[in-house]
Amino acid sequence: MRLLLTTLGLFVFLLTHAQIRSLEVEPNHSTVGFRLSIAGFSAITGKFSDYNIYLDWNDTDFAASSITAEIKVNSINTGIPDRDTHLQSADFFDVEQFPLIRFTSDSLRRINYANYAAYGQLSMHGVTKSVVLPFEIVNIDGNTIGFKLRTKLNRMDYGVGSDFAHTDMPEFLAKEVEVEIDFWTRRRKN
Repeated sequence: MRLLLTTLGLFVFLLTHAQIRSLEVEPNHSTVGFRLSIAGFSAITGKFSDYNIYLDWNDTDFAASSITAEIKVNSINTGIPDRDTHLQSADFFDVEQFPLIRFTSDSLRRINYANYAAYGQLSMHGVTKSVVLPFEIVNIDGNTIGFKLRTKLNRMDYGVGSDFAHTDMPEFLAKEVEVEIDFWTRRRKN
């Protein structure tokens, strides 16, 4: 009985003293990247270099944690400036009208030992959809938490490049985009 009361007391203490750490991405050690098949022959890769990812990490109740992210679309970099300018144009992302890609989690869930899922709203190109983003926690050391996210998105669901047509190849651009995000955190600067 004493053990049960002690355990219950510890549980109540942890619940009432839950520490929520406000963390943000460490951009020097993080990447927000993508890969897209071209005509079934090749692929282009690229990344966004200007973004913020915020994490409110609850030490005692992971499900009470949350993630928000903002990506500035004009920071797209595929290594070819003319292509980047075209991707920023109204043919694709239309950065003048839709400058940001946003994700806000509704809930986080643990799937198994190191695998998790963020359920939330992804807004891109004026369209908001509910998505599930699977991710892995790679390592934790104090305020440094490493995350690895691999998923696929259909660009047509968001109208990105939906009216673009190549002059010679009707299926020039794949509809499915592979998303690769690796980031680690640091304490948020206030």
